[in-house]
Amino acid sequence: MLGLGRSASQAEIVAFASGTSPAGAAGAAAYANQIVPGVTAFANANQNNPAANPLNGLKPLQFFPPFLNLPNAVEPGKVKDNNVSFTARLAYDVSNRINVYASFATGYKGASVNLSRDSRPPTSAQPAITGAGIAVVNQTYGSRFAGPEKAKVFEGGLKGSWPNGAINIAVFKQIIRGFQSNIFTGTGFFLSNAGKQSTFGIEFEGTWKPVRELTLGLALTHLDPKYNSFRNSAFGDVTGTRPADIPGLTMSLSAQYEHEMGNGDRVILRGDYRYEKDVQVIEGLPNFVTTNANGTRNLQVGLDAAKPFRREIKELNGSLTYAMQNGIELTLWGRNITNDRYINTIFDSPAQLGSVSAYVNQPRTWGGSVRYRF
Repeated sequence: MLGLGRSASQAEIVAFASGTSPAGAAGAAAYANQIVPGVTAFANANQNNPAANPLNGLKPLQFFPPFLNLPNAVEPGKVKDNNVSFTARLAYDVSNRINVYASFATGYKGASVNLSRDSRPPTSAQPAITGAGIAVVNQTYGSRFAGPEKAKVFEGGLKGSWPNGAINIAVFKQIIRGFQSNIFTGTGFFLSNAGKQSTFGIEFEGTWKPVRELTLGLALTHLDPKYNSFRNSAFGDVTGTRPADIPGLTMSLSAQYEHEMGNGDRVILRGDYRYEKDVQVIEGLPNFVTTNANGTRNLQVGLDAAKPFRREIKELNGSLTYAMQNGIELTLWGRNITNDRYINTIFDSPAQLGSVSAYVNQPRTWGGSVRYRF
């Protein structure tokens, strides 16, 4: 096309494509209308052809996919957020010991952009990126942007206080529009927004002193969360399902006995027990998602791979403290005394397709500490 009678140099190709060569504007037009579409079509048709792409077999060994810069011609990489949040509350003293209240509050979380090394354009932008000719070699897609989320919380409750105890009871409903989901994919994060996520909850907290030296405590939380609408999660449409890592019931029991010695020193014995009902740890594992023969992704495999990983917490802690009048405190403590073992979280193992990594809780631990209060 350049009519040189030989292979063109890089500088001559650049000059031709930019329109600064003797071919002038015709070169730029030919580059845009013939060369780029032709090269792109050839690359797409031969990406799995060993003769044209002998290194294609090494693609699975590529730890990080090629990075398409942000911003670019298709993705502006800019967000503009604004919001006004407020809280309204009505309270009434039934007596000098009991108060009832009702409140309504709004909340806001700004948009998020993933700028990590494994930041992938959204799948919805693929046609525009390909059409603009800016896709990098072996371009991969995911989601690196999540719009803002807005929350509304309706709450009503009762608070009571007496000489030997107190109670707090709350009933609430939280509704989040555009809930931001952030799933680790093994090398980066997949950001997305749920259309609507809601949670109904009941909380109780109470303390009681049956005798002056003993204080008992109880806290209960019941949560019923739901994805009311979430069509574009990392695992497809999960509308109507329960979000992971939110136990339906959480309970905390505590007891503290404090005895004053004749010399003014104090002995403090404390124990607490925490229970969380069995719950799925994570919603899905992206690296288990497979691609069918027709090119569509089987997202259900990623959801199914996460189902066996569940957690139930039954953890007991205790301590014995000798507190002196001069401010020195000597404490012996034990954490997770029953050695309850469970998984805190799991995630796709980096660079190990089909493998899972996890963080587990702290095992049974004994220790001592010395404090000085002044």
